[in-house]
Amino acid sequence: MNMPATKAVDLSELGNGIYYDLSNEDYHAAPGVSKSGLDKIARSPAHFKYSDKRKSTRAMEIGTAIHAAILEPERFDSEYCLTNAPLRTAKEYKEAKIIHGSELTLTAPEAAKVIGMRKSVQSNMHAMQHLDIQGCAEVSMMCIDPETGVTIRARFDWLTDDGIVIDVKKTQDVRPNEFIKSVGNYRYHVQEAMYSFIYEQVTGEKLKAFYFLAVEEEAPHSNQMYLLGDLSREIGAYYFRRDLRTYAECFDADVWPHPNNGDGVIELSNWAISSYENDLEVMI
Repeated sequence: MNMPATKAVDLSELGNGIYYDLSNEDYHAAPGVSKSGLDKIARSPAHFKYSDKRKSTRAMEIGTAIHAAILEPERFDSEYCLTNAPLRTAKEYKEAKIIHGSELTLTAPEAAKVIGMRKSVQSNMHAMQHLDIQGCAEVSMMCIDPETGVTIRARFDWLTDDGIVIDVKKTQDVRPNEFIKSVGNYRYHVQEAMYSFIYEQVTGEKLKAFYFLAVEEEAPHSNQMYLLGDLSREIGAYYFRRDLRTYAECFDADVWPHPNNGDGVIELSNWAISSYENDLEVMI
């Protein structure tokens, strides 16, 4: 894919497009539905309709800093202020925040975590092989879904010129059997399906690969590159299409139902049941 020059963006614009240097705020204010919107639809259309507007949290700011440190190290080094303040209540942090803003000002523990994650990724030769390829960070794309007529959008963490995606995911445990739980819980497989679809609609080409770069938040910040297997990708494509159709139907009818109400049966978790069975054995 040949990367076109950056152009001014009219947020009301519809149709296929690739947008560079679009701020995170403008991306989220753009028309259409994103993957996070479909996550709410999957819970219930009502949760999408009545969800609060996106509000920046400290966790989101740190996540942005992690992405910048790993994917745009020069920008991180030039724009971010790394203080020696132990807490955000410290005088040094408050003074720096006035100059740089909270999103660009890190306490000493925050900076240590972000820099530690970057150094760990830089030691991963497989990851760096792809990050060293010519590409762009924070690339936004929009297109109109041919089936539903809905405008959908995606924001790629790192997109190489030849169509390889690296999506950074901070995690607590990078081991395959643990990270795959995050894939299911946060529907990363749906994200891959949606982003791959949008990329093909906009460029006319298929993505060559979609990598998840999982990085542990705590030291030693182990990291691992993952590709989803064929079955996981198939499941992701199914839920992407199902949720998009649901959104389109609700939007057209302006009816946003809650989760299905009715009688149901629930059981305690397997852990709680096993604990109960173990207690019975002790009593016997």
